[in-house]
Amino acid sequence: MIRAAIIILLASLLEAKDLRVDQAWELVQERNDGLKASQSSVKHSQTMKDGASSMMYMPSIDLHGSFTHLNKPIDADLNAPFNNAGIPGNLLPTIDLSKKDIFLANISILWPIFAGGKTLYLSDMAEAQIDAEKAKEELTRQKAFIQLVKYYYGAEMGRVYYETRLEVEEVFKKHFEHAQKLQEEGQIAKVELLNTQVQYDKATTETVKAHHKFTIATSALRMLLKEEDINVTSSLFINENIKAKDYYVERAVENYPALHLLDAKRKQTSSMVGMERGNYMPTVVAFGNYNLYKDDSIISQSTPKWFAGVAVNINLLSATGRSEKYEAAKIVDQQLVLLQQQAKQDLSILVEKTYNEVILYLDEFKAIDSSLAMAEENVKLRRIAYNSGLSTSLELNDAELFLAAKKTERLKVAYDYVQKLSYLMILSESSERFMEMAANGEEVER
Repeated sequence: MIRAAIIILLASLLEAKDLRVDQAWELVQERNDGLKASQSSVKHSQTMKDGASSMMYMPSIDLHGSFTHLNKPIDADLNAPFNNAGIPGNLLPTIDLSKKDIFLANISILWPIFAGGKTLYLSDMAEAQIDAEKAKEELTRQKAFIQLVKYYYGAEMGRVYYETRLEVEEVFKKHFEHAQKLQEEGQIAKVELLNTQVQYDKATTETVKAHHKFTIATSALRMLLKEEDINVTSSLFINENIKAKDYYVERAVENYPALHLLDAKRKQTSSMVGMERGNYMPTVVAFGNYNLYKDDSIISQSTPKWFAGVAVNINLLSATGRSEKYEAAKIVDQQLVLLQQQAKQDLSILVEKTYNEVILYLDEFKAIDSSLAMAEENVKLRRIAYNSGLSTSLELNDAELFLAAKKTERLKVAYDYVQKLSYLMILSESSERFMEMAANGEEVER
């Protein structure tokens, strides 16, 4: 059964696609839907800014055309002044000033010259929105990276743990078979045989559990990478090339995208303050009009072909609550300042905590190494003693179980270390730096 399980495992690994952790990360960046959505948001903000910039300093030009039908022409009664003066009679004719059907076509131009600085602030806000979307994209990328590390090395840990349980099961199977022979020869009591059988059955059960965990971990990684069948080839590792704590804190404050997001939001609120302040400034607009078509009526012929001018508007009293809006914008801006300060403090604490955990797992891994060496030596001695009849099967089983437990503990500590290291690198440096440490680290034995 055990040999068959090993053969099946090896066969599945041979058929699967070999994938290093850096190759898996490339697949995530290519296929992650959340990351694609974030990238689309960046492109959308950039497109909106480009569109706004192209129109921000350009005039508004409109083509107008109209047709109007009057129930009667507009006319001028030249006798009206005389009649009003008491002179009777219709000495002069009535003049038609327009026709019943009026056609008009003209081009109008409106060009804002100065709007209290609002144009510049709108440009700054659009630029800040792009920065905000880029920061969100980077946060999404970091979240995807942390998830990949968890799933990838989780699959690796599951595979190694499954292999360890297969080895333990094989050992207890040999103990049981050896005990059967000894019991048949009358060298051990039946209770000794039953004890080895119980331990063998327990080992078999643990192997089945380990296989289920390995299958679940691999399935989660496959779904994340959108691959049918994969074989992780990057081992868990330990890298003691850890710099001083202050280095990571400083780098985090400089590089962490969540702080960049707050910076972008602060830039937007500052621009909003400027825009509200611009409501107190005068606005200057250039305007013009050019008649493309007019009929031959007196009114049409008397209007100018074109005209142009400049208009200035100064709002002396407003019912829109501009002073309150201005103060509210300043309050929001000050809130962002305080949030930035608090975020930097919280981030520093988080980096220190993560750094301390990385160091803790490093120390714990070293301590387990010495315990593991002792457990391996103890198993050797117990096997010799058992085969010589100087030790019981129970004592040998305990030694074997202790060794398996130490191997599992060492594996779990290495996994926790890798998890925390990836988090520390993401907080302070980059995923690329984690990949460098993984490539140059000491592989944990499979």
